[in-house]
Amino acid sequence: MKVPSYDWVLFDLDETLLDFPVAKALEQTLQIYGVMPTPPKMAEYHALNQKLWQQYNSGEIDAAHLQQTRFSLFAEQVDVAPMAMNDTFLQQIIALSMPLDGVVETLQAFQQRGVRMGIITNGFSLPQRGRLDKLGWSEWFEPLVISDEVHVTKPAAAIFLHALDLMGQPSPARVLMVGDNPKTDIAGAAAQGLATCWYNPERHDTPCESTHEIHHFAHLNAIVLGQ
Repeated sequence: MKVPSYDWVLFDLDETLLDFPVAKALEQTLQIYGVMPTPPKMAEYHALNQKLWQQYNSGEIDAAHLQQTRFSLFAEQVDVAPMAMNDTFLQQIIALSMPLDGVVETLQAFQQRGVRMGIITNGFSLPQRGRLDKLGWSEWFEPLVISDEVHVTKPAAAIFLHALDLMGQPSPARVLMVGDNPKTDIAGAAAQGLATCWYNPERHDTPCESTHEIHHFAHLNAIVLGQ
């Protein structure tokens, strides 16, 4: 039996292992609260949300401020607390999110071969942990590093170094980072000496200097297990 090519495989979560059904979750949330969004109101929401995420990623605001503010436009229409609407939205993300094609079978194969797996994700704790719990995957990934909990986001060096520390300081070259984002996942990991695999199902031609590139998740088997 071929020895796995890497001692560890680290994954991004959103749009790598699981989808992130933002549009459907938002639609469901607004229906639950009886909000009838007009096109101008939706445009205003998306502009505000984008601005808040930019501020969050640059460290200008914290997660609580982002979550409290982004639903204020809709919450004031129906006289509910913005954070209550936000929490409903995150619960809808958990309920609606599903593994991407080929992920379940690939992760199960890695489990059977004893490949050690972890996650480094930019996101909020509730939906990230909630989706893994829903699928029964929580014990599959150690470490589970969530930017909301460690207060640093990819591609910053600190989040990758924190993960390596939790892993017992393995040789970075023996660690493979798999993700869909050329900047946050691939460039961020490569800067710390990790091997990288760009998951690129849409075959984007974005410049990306990764160790490997795959277009279907199952192709990861050949890279890690030689199958």
